[in-house]
Amino acid sequence: MDVKSRLAGLFVSTAVLFTVGCGIGNAQQQRKVPFVIGNPLMIQAVYELYVPLAMGWWRDAGYDIQVQYMQGSSAAVQGIIGKSASVGMMNTTPWMVADTKELSDIRMAAVMTNSLWRVITETSSGITKPQDLKGKKVGLAVGGSGGSMYLDSLLANNAMDPNRDVQKIVIGMGAQAQEMLRSGRVDASLTFTPEIATYQALGGKVNFIYEDAWLRFPDYGLVATQDAMKNDTKMVETLARGVAMAQVFAEANPQCVAKIYRKNWAPDRNTTLEQDTDILKSMLEERRLPFNASGGKLHGKPDVTGLGELQEFLRKNGLIGTSIDASRFVAGDATFYDRINDFSKDNVIAAAMKCEGY
Repeated sequence: MDVKSRLAGLFVSTAVLFTVGCGIGNAQQQRKVPFVIGNPLMIQAVYELYVPLAMGWWRDAGYDIQVQYMQGSSAAVQGIIGKSASVGMMNTTPWMVADTKELSDIRMAAVMTNSLWRVITETSSGITKPQDLKGKKVGLAVGGSGGSMYLDSLLANNAMDPNRDVQKIVIGMGAQAQEMLRSGRVDASLTFTPEIATYQALGGKVNFIYEDAWLRFPDYGLVATQDAMKNDTKMVETLARGVAMAQVFAEANPQCVAKIYRKNWAPDRNTTLEQDTDILKSMLEERRLPFNASGGKLHGKPDVTGLGELQEFLRKNGLIGTSIDASRFVAGDATFYDRINDFSKDNVIAAAMKCEGY
């Protein structure tokens, strides 16, 4: 069995299927679209998925989005390789690695965020720069090379041995991980900015340690196979337009986004609406990084230079052997990103301010 077949066989067959449709629509006129997401459940950070679902934008355009939750972005990539879906949302690293190895032909249809990895410490710890991490315990949100390479690169670039100069401990995410940092059981934590935003909303005060290059890496977004972008263009454009609309919607009224998430996906949240709104505002700051990098005019447009930098980062860290032209990672049609921004921003803003039903 060849490598492609083995990878395709790794598709998580137990992925949960869930479809959201709000309002009135004729299901017989809608086309079912399998859609993989690199998370085991709907999380607050991916509002570019749950806002279009809640607002019915994709449904009204004739698409019944069938969300398949996966155990991470690598599993989501395997789902696409296995042809369970041709579109989805996931981290860039696993599909970029697969593309360079000619195991997949995936494109970024709409960028959502640049890299979300950061090392944080409690402000009271006095640990404020990379050199201060030497001899310390660093908690990792996830195990494996994907996250650890960010920490390893940070340490190596500051004359430290990643395998000797810090003690790495996988602490996961959520309340338990936050308590380990707060209590001093770990001195620092390598985690995602949505987790950090939650920690801060609950009263945590942190220092940030990272490399500036990380902020330029387009690292999460809507992706589609090259075949889908070529032969199912209308569907991919419709989904990508929904991502762009959701970003405009969230900028206009982050509290409405928080209300949508709380009502549809997390009715038992242990945070307040005000705290969730603050978390969303922090996420908006992250969204502005790729938006500004691509010229500050088109939502969802990836910065090819940033993708090239990410590829080189992965190559230096041993995940990629041979680099390819970074322009292959985005839509081949130069007008694609103009077309996905072809909608009435005034109407989207009006809908966000009205926040009907929430």
